[in-house]
Amino acid sequence: MKVLHAPAEIAAQASILARALRTLGVEAHSLAYNPGFPNYTPDEFHPYDAMAPLPRYFGYLKSTIRHAGKYDVYHFHFGRTLIPPHNPDLPLYRALGGTVVFHYHGCDVRNRALMLDRHSRATCTECDPFCIPSRQKSILASAKKHAHAELISTPDLLESVPGARHVPVAAMMDDYPFRPLSRAPKLVLHAPTNRLIKGTRYVEAAFEELRPRFPNVEFKTVERLPWHQLRDAIAEADIVVDQVFMGWYGMVAVEAMAMGKPVLCFIRPDFEGRLHRCPILRCRIEDLADRLADALSDTTDRAALGEEGRVYVERVHAAPVIAQGLIELYQSLRSGAGAAHA
Repeated sequence: MKVLHAPAEIAAQASILARALRTLGVEAHSLAYNPGFPNYTPDEFHPYDAMAPLPRYFGYLKSTIRHAGKYDVYHFHFGRTLIPPHNPDLPLYRALGGTVVFHYHGCDVRNRALMLDRHSRATCTECDPFCIPSRQKSILASAKKHAHAELISTPDLLESVPGARHVPVAAMMDDYPFRPLSRAPKLVLHAPTNRLIKGTRYVEAAFEELRPRFPNVEFKTVERLPWHQLRDAIAEADIVVDQVFMGWYGMVAVEAMAMGKPVLCFIRPDFEGRLHRCPILRCRIEDLADRLADALSDTTDRAALGEEGRVYVERVHAAPVIAQGLIELYQSLRSGAGAAHA
């Protein structure tokens, strides 16, 4: 089986999944147009997204000519095909006998009006909107017509894409050496990609409240670091605060747990049934400072939380685990597509 993951790197998922598929014997390739500041390392990178329209679309077309018809599965990330954002090439892959999978990661499809109507707090609550509702509708409509499957990386997206399948974000465990905690806490870290989505102002308010009570602890927010620098920063932290709006945890939380760091995060009550022995310390805006103070106190077994976090990530987020599930999905879809074509 030959699989292409393209054309957007969101939390490095395209490159991670392609790497993991290769370890399981699948001929997989990752392509991205947009790594940007994280400096992710897909197998193939072309900075077309940052170019002027003419060279940008010429580059998109070159990629399409190079890759169309060469793969059994086209696994497209963030609602984009090889000619984004309007995806005119989408019908081509299925016409050539390929299986098409759309994998959504957030604002590519998240229905802001719906989330604001249903929830007092959600990813969209304080976000400065950069989503384009008309484009979201177009992505979903074209996927319904041309894609064989739709996947989402966080369960809140199920409200915007009913019937999609939740695939947890994948992590290559070798990238995150376990760092057992063996000292009094000295560093609390928060690493937002988007401050409004993560609720950073509330996290930093909690930091300010706690500084006088914990003079030996550094409370630090880091932003827009290349991936390897962010990983190193998480490795040095004793506790990581993820977010207080989404209701689920993100890639930073997965990375932190993989390295044995306790994580604080807001988990929506209706998502608790999706978690099994997840050691994330639950918090809300109203009690974040108290929950963080508890985590810093001697009454919390941070080492045990770290060990449980590593076990949880190995079980739920390890890239080979996710890749094996994708292989089974691809095979099922290919079998169904073959029967349909026959």
